[in-house]
Amino acid sequence: MNLNAENKILIVDDAIRFRSRLDQFLISHKFSTIQLSSGKNIMEVIKKDQPNLILLDVMMPELDGFEVLRHIRQTSSIPIIMLTAANNKLDRINGLEDGADDYIGKPFHLGELLARIKAVLRRAKNNDVKPLDNEEILTSKHISLDIRHHCLNINRAGTISAKNLSNLEFKLFYLFISSNGEILSRDQILEHIFDNHDHAGSHSLTVYINRLRKILTDLGTDPKIINTIWGQGYNWNNI
Repeated sequence: MNLNAENKILIVDDAIRFRSRLDQFLISHKFSTIQLSSGKNIMEVIKKDQPNLILLDVMMPELDGFEVLRHIRQTSSIPIIMLTAANNKLDRINGLEDGADDYIGKPFHLGELLARIKAVLRRAKNNDVKPLDNEEILTSKHISLDIRHHCLNINRAGTISAKNLSNLEFKLFYLFISSNGEILSRDQILEHIFDNHDHAGSHSLTVYINRLRKILTDLGTDPKIINTIWGQGYNWNNI
């Protein structure tokens, strides 16, 4: 499958030389590109140009990358790779918690960036879970996952709260809800969401799990539905 030919990358960074370098590199690898110097009008660009992935710098004037990321995630699950300071672990954790699909520290090797882009795009394509028997909603008591629209719904006493999910969030919730309470090891989960989870590191899974628990909390339900089984992994405790 030729991922490159059908994918458009949006580069968001205030450094023009850096953007130009990325632009030339990506074009040389058969991607099409769009450039923005800030995240100010990013939603209009996403709607108009429909990029397949965003490279989003953290350190930008006016709106920083985290603010832009949170704004995008209110309505869109488009894959996003954060460009962070190489040694700033907090940036990486914040980005993952706010809905980024991956991160890479500056300065980075362009070959590594290319590998990350291809992996995230591949995961995004694989996240198009095909419903079984025309199933469009996956349910677990008061929680339902809209497979077609990547939306999590919580129904409490007739009051419904909803959250649009990023690709990674959707894939994790799908894995947990469809597991019927089975204990999933850390390796099983990482292998499900990444082609090769070596770069993600097992520590990142804790960030992803915390992200899912925060979504559950924000929607007014018990985050401990995602249960930690010490020494074994996690399970979905809502059955």
